Amino acid sequence: MTAENNGENGTDRCRYFIDLDWYREQERSFARLASARLCPSSQKKKPPKTDAGLLNAVKQCCSKSDGYITPDMPLLECVFRLLLASGNKPLTLKQIQARLLQRAGDAAEPRDFSIPKLQRIIEHDTFYGLRPAEPGEEGEEEETNTSPQSE
Repeated sequence: MTAENNGENGTDRCRYFIDLDWYREQERSFARLASARLCPSSQKKKPPKTDAGLLNAVKQCCSKSDGYITPDMPLLECVFRLLLASGNKPLTLKQIQARLLQRAGDAAEPRDFSIPKLQRIIEHDTFYGLRPAEPGEEGEEEETNTSPQSE
């Protein structure tokens, strides 16, 4: 069920994450895609060997560097990078929108970070493995420290 079908509060409760199982099912490499988003500092170090290690490197280092998310990046790439930066903790559309406005909202040309647009591009993603988290996996807390992926 999409957030759109969940009623008025659907966009508040539906959370999205990077489904690492999707990569295995598609015979694609999450590690390769995520490694390409490592900052120069992390690229110089020995690369993490696990998905959890990659997520941690991005969260602790790369996501804090200037240029990690820029106003000229494609919107879906920005969302992917936000989820990497969260350590793949599922985020609601409102959380994604707020973080995009904070990181990439100062473009010379205003961008559309509306909830309906974010929902549409995330739900039609066929490249990054973005999926809705199952209800109840994250509880009803706004900020949680777990993800649907076991680390």
